[in-house]
Amino acid sequence: MTLKANKQRHAGCAVLGALCAALVFASPAVAQQAPGTFLGAVLITDDATAASEFYSAIFGWDMERSKDGGFVVRHRGRMIGGISPLQNARREIEESFWLVGLMVEDVDQALNAARKAKATIHEEVERVSDYGRFAVVADRQEAPVLLVEPGIKPLARTEGHGSWVWAELWTDDIPDAADFYADVLGVGHDTVDRAGEAYHVLTSAGEPRCGIVEIPEELENVEPGWAPYVAVSDLGASLNRVKELGGRVIFGETEHPAEGSVALIGDPSGAVLFIYQIGSHEEAK
Repeated sequence: MTLKANKQRHAGCAVLGALCAALVFASPAVAQQAPGTFLGAVLITDDATAASEFYSAIFGWDMERSKDGGFVVRHRGRMIGGISPLQNARREIEESFWLVGLMVEDVDQALNAARKAKATIHEEVERVSDYGRFAVVADRQEAPVLLVEPGIKPLARTEGHGSWVWAELWTDDIPDAADFYADVLGVGHDTVDRAGEAYHVLTSAGEPRCGIVEIPEELENVEPGWAPYVAVSDLGASLNRVKELGGRVIFGETEHPAEGSVALIGDPSGAVLFIYQIGSHEEAK
């Protein structure tokens, strides 16, 4: 998801419902992997070094310099994603963003399905060491996504502060997006009632895998895209660090009966993601 800086002040109230709904699913518990599972994310940015320092300071991630000038992101010794210089992208990109990785059982089959579904193909299938095979496509609303067929050492799902907990698609056409991902990922589509509103989820093996939110018409600054959620042990302290390190708090703490709270932040390069307070009912590892 991309949020343009000049209109961020209007985003607060409109994102409230989606944030509250997503809190029900945000949890560091590791679920069995199945199609549509959120596996990790890669930050595409114009300053990989500055980004590595920013996220390392906030989430405690370990950064390992990669050959392309970016970084491999590790959490608790396990690879969970990466940071890639914007200039390495094989398409024209003007703004930094997080590229969310979703699991597919066969990336060749998923890529063929994406073509038939009129997706934009940004990167053909590539293998990355033993971590799996990858492809990058954009759905019919131009939201980019990383298709991941896990390898011998797949991207890891870790727990506690700094772990991935959820991913959410912001789109201007939920039915079309749900149909697209059903065809490409092999997932189902369902809704759950949260505070009297329907929250859309992609499902597989009987479990919700990620959410879908319709962009409110009044939010012209929000472009279709995926955004990851990261768990933190102290949301208030994390938000203070975000501001100290040159980031932005776009939408602050939102309390919810799920015993947690959430905020939307932007890093110094403009990429946005959600951070989620680990609730008192969970172990802040």
